[in-house]
Amino acid sequence: MQLQTLFEKTRAVRYVEEPAASPCFRSVSRIWQFPSGDVLLELSERRDCLLPNIDRVDVPASECHRVAESVVIETDTTVEVTAKDNIQKVTEFDRKIVL
Repeated sequence: MQLQTLFEKTRAVRYVEEPAASPCFRSVSRIWQFPSGDVLLELSERRDCLLPNIDRVDVPASECHRVAESVVIETDTTVEVTAKDNIQKVTEFDRKIVL
């Protein structure tokens, strides 16, 4: 288990096997949606995250453009992955947290 933890810490991009199980991803500055269904979240304060099998991305964008077959969304938000009816979506995390 320690070897796997070390390997995860040294990778440039964190692969999230079950993205709907993660609570949220903060400080997302850019989202890449690839034709394969993979989504790359570029994070301004942490390692970038690769999410597999995402069907839709629905977040506020300051800019959106295509690079080859991929869609690139410029944003500044916190996102979550929701799964409903076998569809995984990346959406803006807009819940208020009360401590």
